[in-house]
Amino acid sequence: MFDNVEIGIPCPKCGHKTQKTIAWIKANDTFSCDGCAAVIHLEHDELLRGLGEVDKSFDDLKRKIRDLSKSFKL
Repeated sequence: MFDNVEIGIPCPKCGHKTQKTIAWIKANDTFSCDGCAAVIHLEHDELLRGLGEVDKSFDDLKRKIRDLSKSFKL
């Protein structure tokens, strides 16, 4: 659901943020910083865990909205 969303990944060396889509991040382990060319290693486990939490929260929100809308129907 969020694969096309871009996030800025800060370089631990220079702080420059490089924009990457979540789909790109899922498919790649490393990239070079656009600011200083440092090689940045991505932590996929942390990303996937975070995305799972976001998906769960979004599903909970949709369910609550659906339940709320049902309560207003007569």
